[in-house]
Amino acid sequence: MTSMVSQFPTVVVGLLFVLALVILSKSADKLIEKAVELSLHLGLSKVVIGATVLSVGTTLPEVASSVAAALGGNGQFGLGNAVGSMITNASLVLGIGALGGIIPVKKGMQQTFLFMSGLTLVFIGTSLVAGMGTGGGFFPRWSGIALLLLLPLYIWYTVKQKPDHLMDEIPEEKTEEESEKSKDSSLAASLMILLFSSLGVTVGATLLVATAETGAARLGIPDTVISSTIVAFGTSVPEVTTTLVAVRYGHGELAIGNVLGANMMNLLLVMGTTITLLPMGVAVPSSYYVIQFPVLIAIFILLSIPVLTKRVEAINRLQGFLLLGLYVLYIVTNFI
Repeated sequence: MTSMVSQFPTVVVGLLFVLALVILSKSADKLIEKAVELSLHLGLSKVVIGATVLSVGTTLPEVASSVAAALGGNGQFGLGNAVGSMITNASLVLGIGALGGIIPVKKGMQQTFLFMSGLTLVFIGTSLVAGMGTGGGFFPRWSGIALLLLLPLYIWYTVKQKPDHLMDEIPEEKTEEESEKSKDSSLAASLMILLFSSLGVTVGATLLVATAETGAARLGIPDTVISSTIVAFGTSVPEVTTTLVAVRYGHGELAIGNVLGANMMNLLLVMGTTITLLPMGVAVPSSYYVIQFPVLIAIFILLSIPVLTKRVEAINRLQGFLLLGLYVLYIVTNFI
């Protein structure tokens, strides 16, 4: 599709990029909605659905676009999308949320935060060791497989913890009488919508990658920069919207729970899948050790204050300003 998109004028490519984001986002929303409905029909508990369908579904745009890029041999696009989405979620999303209201830090988030931060640091260290002598970093294929093997363990831990922030998003089941009456008629419709939504996700992801690669080439900007900034922002828009709504209605604790969950999925699922799909692994540009990784570590350090300190029970406005400042710094330095 990239060769076809490259024949269009730059304005058309830009419009197609926006269209791809809309198709991908809307299709992912419908896919999650119908997957939850079908899961309820099958009798799965809300805890299981919350930890599997919803947790995977929140990162579906990132997964789809990264897989599409990896299948085309562009592993750095998927890497940029995963890392950029983690930065965007933890800085922009939480920063906006903190300015809009209170984001309480619940007990039990410490373990997830420490695991995510520690695994990220180990992963960065692995790339440095594996890439010695190459002028940059390198993620070997086995590191991607290791991340995917950790995914079911994380889901099991999430189910064990009974994720209230995910279960609250699942619609209440109908009464038994209403359920039986509508079950047969809605099942076929749900399956059809699920099928078309899956097609929409595939088409949207493929078009998104093609337009991003074409736009990056014409602007003379590496597609790793485009994927870790513009694409990452586009695929994180649902999280921004969800956070603003949650904070507005006094449920700020949902924001940090969703961000931690989404970032774990970006690390384990998105990055793991991207690296695993490429037999030769993924090379990491040297700029990542100057911009992306240091910014991500700085965000983790800033978040460790409200998450790990017992005397601090919420992300305050000052920390919100600092998180937004880090995001602005990240965007500016990428395009300089």
